[in-house]
Amino acid sequence: MSRKRSSLLRQLITFFGVGAIATTCHYAVLFALVEGAKVLPTTASLYGALFGAIISYILNRIYTFQSTAQHRKTAPKFFVIAGLSVVLNTVLMGILTLSVGLPYPVAQVLTTGVLIVVTFGLNKAWSFRE
Repeated sequence: MSRKRSSLLRQLITFFGVGAIATTCHYAVLFALVEGAKVLPTTASLYGALFGAIISYILNRIYTFQSTAQHRKTAPKFFVIAGLSVVLNTVLMGILTLSVGLPYPVAQVLTTGVLIVVTFGLNKAWSFRE
């Protein structure tokens, strides 16, 4: 396996690991707000996604992309993508729960799968590109 391909594979595996941590945080906020505070799933998912995005930036910067670029360069790009991700998350959750009628946990898993692919590509190509 070439060095470049090996590096990409390591980044992808690390990205999934970081994503699992950020997603766990996202889901913890989602479930706590829906079940504990009786917040609508779409709104609760928005708050969870915001919390997960902060965790994701910190861990991806350090571990996945091992970026040494200044925060003032990487953070705005990352959070533009995170913002787009939050909007897409909210729209997909709304469609899947309100229009399609899926239970919110199923809708969130499907939504997360779409977002993992989109955000890895965008962050690798733009946010943390050296």
